[in-house]
Amino acid sequence: MKNNQLQSTKSTWQGYSLEELRYARMVALARVEIEKSKLLDAAENTRNNLPIVGSSSSFSSVFKSINKLEYFIIAFKLFRKITPLFRKKK
Repeated sequence: MKNNQLQSTKSTWQGYSLEELRYARMVALARVEIEKSKLLDAAENTRNNLPIVGSSSSFSSVFKSINKLEYFIIAFKLFRKITPLFRKKK
């Protein structure tokens, strides 16, 4: 009895109509667009929360986040690296 029911359902099913296929495609494309927008929003939030990459000028955001002692340390390190370039060679 079960075999007869399976065979009868197989022979009567004629596949999807063109309208059903278009609808399924539209739903799939809508899901893809939603996921794209979610990924872009997540990337934007991540980029905005990083101190260096977040603003339009990365140097301004770096300089806003460091204090005077760090400025002094950076300047000292740069001075030590640059001064050998200006020494007179014997």
